Amino acid sequence: MASPTSHWSQRFNILALTKLSVIISSLLILATVPPLTIASEEKSCIEIKEDFDLRNIARHDNVLLIIHDTGDDSQRTQICERFKNTPKERIVAQKEKTGRSTVFAYLQIKDQSYDTDGQLQDGGRGLATTLGVKTFPQFAFIEGGMDGKAKYSSHITFYSGSTDDDSFMTNLDKFIHKHVGYRIGVDVYNIIFFDSIASKFISYGDCSGVDRFKQKALALLIRFSTLFSYSEPFSSIGKLYNKAFEKSLQNGMGYASSQIERIERMLKKQNDLSEEKVHEMNQKRAVLKAFAEPRELTDDDNKQIAIHVLLHLGLIVATVLLFVLPSDSGKEEEGEEPVNEVPVIAKVVEDENGKGKKKNQ
Repeated sequence: MASPTSHWSQRFNILALTKLSVIISSLLILATVPPLTIASEEKSCIEIKEDFDLRNIARHDNVLLIIHDTGDDSQRTQICERFKNTPKERIVAQKEKTGRSTVFAYLQIKDQSYDTDGQLQDGGRGLATTLGVKTFPQFAFIEGGMDGKAKYSSHITFYSGSTDDDSFMTNLDKFIHKHVGYRIGVDVYNIIFFDSIASKFISYGDCSGVDRFKQKALALLIRFSTLFSYSEPFSSIGKLYNKAFEKSLQNGMGYASSQIERIERMLKKQNDLSEEKVHEMNQKRAVLKAFAEPRELTDDDNKQIAIHVLLHLGLIVATVLLFVLPSDSGKEEEGEEPVNEVPVIAKVVEDENGKGKKKNQ
């Protein structure tokens, strides 16, 4: 019989080998990640040269594909530059939400030519035909999860709007936002309704008593409004509004103005700030300006605030009642007689052979 020490030693060796196998397998998986997938984290557009390149990316990630002629790359350059400057928080939040990144890529249609091996290259026209593209430029979203046998038609969605009118970029932005899940670029946003709440909040000044209670109620309204906001950029912006309300209550109504001055000093002094940092500071400044430069509210603004307050109060009451009120599902309806409440009496009957059997009545 093996000793306990020998038994635990064998178990330890098995566990150690198992952990070592997992580590080695993980390193091998990381080492075999396609280079194009890694490039997607660098926020740069990837050039597609053949069908293999595109399928290789679309195995794991989504693809926003731009197809254009050699002499017409202005729209691709603009989109790729805006993607490069997109705040990383938006990209990370979308990946956590869906489990997939979106790779921005382009297929440049060139003239036919011979390569160094003497093989005739079609300049990408064959792949464009396979995708179903007949005119250029064209923009498409390819959903990830493709394998070697998958058809592009089952994964691809084309931009169907015009490409030569004044609303083109606006419509294309909507297409990208809808399918990619976030807006590209370094746009700075304000939420108009939150700005109205901020103006109402500041109008009470550094107060106490009932007005102080009203300020806290307004801050709570914004916190409740952003409680289930997960999509970017609104999730990050909501956090900035919540922080501005909280700090203003703690440090006084002059908090926003002092923070704007600090941000502007930093922007002037530090010229080596990254694009993302500059965007982050500009977004903070835009939110703080709603507190530092409050606007005069109209009757419609006050009406909208009152409606939202009532709606949120109703939602809170309904939620509380949902958990507080007892359920009647387990109760029997009054007056209804339960099945088999009266016991069943068994009688003895005789068969042809005179043997007795019990029969239920």
